[in-house]
Amino acid sequence: MAENDKKFIIEIFRKKDAEELTKALSDAEGKLHIGSAAALAAAEACAMALRAAAADADKLEAERRDYLLRNLETQRAYMVYLIDEDVKGRNILKRARKEADEQKIEAALHPACAISDEIISSVRNLLELFDELSAVCTAEGAAFLGSAAELAMAALRCARLYVLATSGMSGDETFRFVTRRENELTLEGCAPVVERILARVEAALR
Repeated sequence: MAENDKKFIIEIFRKKDAEELTKALSDAEGKLHIGSAAALAAAEACAMALRAAAADADKLEAERRDYLLRNLETQRAYMVYLIDEDVKGRNILKRARKEADEQKIEAALHPACAISDEIISSVRNLLELFDELSAVCTAEGAAFLGSAAELAMAALRCARLYVLATSGMSGDETFRFVTRRENELTLEGCAPVVERILARVEAALR
């Protein structure tokens, strides 16, 4: 191999097992970051909701059940896919910070937040599906559904913290304010939905 040749190793993190993935997340010098962890939590939320839907399938009309199962599985796979997309989204910012180029850093902040923004948006939509399931949940599926809601909110909160930390690097005060306020409104909007889901779960488990 020529001296100037560079060998690029592309890691596919979504293919790693739990030991490898959590080890990669804990590595301060590694490629994974909060967005990848949030995507994993959101994927787990979808998986738990699928278990809940399977447990209470007979309580749903066939057409609606198929719709929920199809969408939850699509979202589960999408969230797993986003584990690696978060790495790609932050690469430009990583290079800009290494070069200490303020203009490039500013330009890279939006794409660096893109996957976490997508997770936040997706979780908001997922909670609507969970809410529908909670209206028919029984003791058999309730614990799965409650876990789904808790994991989804953990994913949203983690993604939000990353977005706030990243947007905080910006010299644009309006961008920082709007980013914070938008996420505050999202949390405020999700809170009553989660409370309703968990109240129904608790009732089913009595």
